Amino acid sequence: MYSLFRKEITSFFGSITGYLVAFVFLIANGLFLWVFPGAYNLLENGYASLSPYFSLAPWIFLFLIPALTMRLFAEEKRLGTLEILITRPYSLLQLVWAKYLAGLFLVLVSLLPTLIYFYSIYNLGNPVGNWDSGAAWGSFIGLFLLAAFYVALGLLASSLTDNPVFAFIAALFLCFFFYTGFDFVAAMNIAPGVKSFFLKLGISAHYESVSRGVLDSRDMLYFVVAVAFVLVLTSMLLRRKQQNRRQQTKKLLGLLVGVLVLMTLGSQWFFRIDLTSEKRYSLSPVSKEMLTGLDAPLKVDLYLAGDLPPGFRQLQQAVAEKVQDLDAWAAQSVRLELRDPYEISNTDKRNKLFNQLVALGIQPTDLRQSQEQGTVTKLIFPGAVIRYGDQTIGVNLLKNNPSLAAEQNLNNSIETLEFELMNVIRQLLQGEKPEVVFLTGQGELSEAETWDIRSSLSENFRVTEKTAGQLLATDSLARAVIIADPSRPFGEQEKFWIDQYLMRGGNLLWLFDPVQVSLDSLSRGETTIAFPRDLNLMDQLFKYGVRVNPDLLQDVECILIPVNTSPVASQPKFSPAPWYYSPLLTPADDHVISRNLNSLKSEFVSSIDTVGRNPEVHKSVILHTSPYSRKVGTPEEISLRSINSPPARELFQQSNIPVGVLLEGQFPSVFANRMTNQLNSPGIQVLTKSKSARMIVLADGSLIANKVSRRNGQIRTQPLGYDEYSQQTFGNKAFLLNAVNYLCDNSGMMALRSRVFKIRSLDKVRLREEKTYWQVLNLAGPLVIILLFGLIFQLIRLKKYRG
Repeated sequence: MYSLFRKEITSFFGSITGYLVAFVFLIANGLFLWVFPGAYNLLENGYASLSPYFSLAPWIFLFLIPALTMRLFAEEKRLGTLEILITRPYSLLQLVWAKYLAGLFLVLVSLLPTLIYFYSIYNLGNPVGNWDSGAAWGSFIGLFLLAAFYVALGLLASSLTDNPVFAFIAALFLCFFFYTGFDFVAAMNIAPGVKSFFLKLGISAHYESVSRGVLDSRDMLYFVVAVAFVLVLTSMLLRRKQQNRRQQTKKLLGLLVGVLVLMTLGSQWFFRIDLTSEKRYSLSPVSKEMLTGLDAPLKVDLYLAGDLPPGFRQLQQAVAEKVQDLDAWAAQSVRLELRDPYEISNTDKRNKLFNQLVALGIQPTDLRQSQEQGTVTKLIFPGAVIRYGDQTIGVNLLKNNPSLAAEQNLNNSIETLEFELMNVIRQLLQGEKPEVVFLTGQGELSEAETWDIRSSLSENFRVTEKTAGQLLATDSLARAVIIADPSRPFGEQEKFWIDQYLMRGGNLLWLFDPVQVSLDSLSRGETTIAFPRDLNLMDQLFKYGVRVNPDLLQDVECILIPVNTSPVASQPKFSPAPWYYSPLLTPADDHVISRNLNSLKSEFVSSIDTVGRNPEVHKSVILHTSPYSRKVGTPEEISLRSINSPPARELFQQSNIPVGVLLEGQFPSVFANRMTNQLNSPGIQVLTKSKSARMIVLADGSLIANKVSRRNGQIRTQPLGYDEYSQQTFGNKAFLLNAVNYLCDNSGMMALRSRVFKIRSLDKVRLREEKTYWQVLNLAGPLVIILLFGLIFQLIRLKKYRG
């Protein structure tokens, strides 16, 4: 067997043909990856990743491997030496294996010079070495497995004929069919189960999974079984003259049954090894558990398609990869379909689709591209429509924080993909929605003033209104209670009910103003006095672990408002001016509630201190001011005229003043060791220590309020966090939705927002200055390596035969 293997290697590298085949493969790779512009160009991609190489390689292999394998058996048949080989003292299967291993070795020799690409990307990373080596080597394993299957198919084609050219064409067809043919069949309008079956038969789905750096036992088993099946089939075809057709049919059927049994067992018991450094393709336990609850196929229509910049292509690829991960663990198939709205040539139909996507909550973004005819602007929808049974939900996948660079926003979007997709799946699977209560009775914000947040919460929760006395009126406890900007003091009775709700494991979201400011006076241009507002809550919150201070905060990072800067008696001219009493609050980046969010618009916000050393209550600051802020004591005179004489810049020396705090754990009751007979008229059991509970305190009631206008008897509301002057929507709604979801999260899904992926970009300065050097190195370097290999090989042969 070894002698046959050595014979094939010697004959291949002993002729010019072998080197020409390797040269064509390496030149094609080098041109597409380093020179020609396009989606496969590693330098234009901008990221320290070899994923374009692993996407291109299967198509280059379609020509390389048939060229390497076409003569393995066809040449033997043409020269009449196959019969001599069959009579040798080894089995026909050993002969096939020897030929196969020789072909695989030839492919490996052609692949090894491309390791210079690994060296180049490693050095071009910013900083040097900033790349995911685990993912790259895992992808290389996937490429080797793909080559192994292609070689087996090429060997099968070569065994069918004595014409090497026909063997090349047959191998090309077989490789192409197994890589894309089953995908074409699956793309037809057939049953989901049949579609999934055909997808699993093809190479593409298995290779795409492994080429990311994920070793799934089902994919590995597919390649091993497929190669073994093709090699056994090849040996049977070579022996077909020596056995009758019935014997061959029985063996083939037995072989097919064995393959099906192995694949079935492999799909039931499997494991996955994620070789990426950040385990970016590993799902959390909560996601895996939820996916087992799918009882129908899930379809993800991604509208991020067409001609896209590298950043959006990476987001598109990340979504496709995440859907693969979901499908790997789901009880039913999870499929992705890319849809480009601009493939619809009819403008009216396209605009109708745009309106449907906006109605589903998918927000478009402008994309400007430079083309020959000039700069072209078009709308793209970086979102997906998820369909499950008769339910349809849209989800935005692009995180757009104006304070961050586009690259960072795209990376943040990729980090939260699992959370966004699983949050939609949770909505699709949940039965009765948990209850979230807006407290009433103390002059809280009206339904119109909280319309935007209520409508968004209603997608996941049953939103109701209750007074404090109704919180414990039923056996079922509301999952969370929102106290939205009360204006009247709380009595002891209301405080008692809220306290006992908390003691029973309820969760609270407090938003209130400890300082009262007359906005009507300010809007009329008058001077107003800001003075402390007594809501009779300070003792209760102090007992729980926080103190909300009756002060006001000013911040250099603030809202701009229009101010008339023209002289008196002249036509008004409005210019933007900073209004320091409306800080743009910064969400803390170290907590799942607040990380990767845009700033929050606020108005007359106060500071919060954490107090006490209760080890059973954990406290986290989730919202704070910028590094350039200050506190102003009250009472304080406030007027818009102060814009013309702002405070000195050096006064803003306080940094990151807390305005939002999360408390979680077991809280002490405010009513412990107190007489509660008069307050406890129903005679409920008074608990002095809470079950595990959560509480968020925000020192600004306006954070949850959307603007309301009344025109012609109609009430109109603006989006929460929308600023009319800048026409920008800030992160108020996203922050509050995360806050409520965190309070109500018993499964740990919110922890999915804590995933961090490192940005691995190429060094743009080095690319600009050294581009030609790296192009020459990666185009000529692999060719030099092959030449050196050939030279050494020939020298060894000369030395051996001369000696």
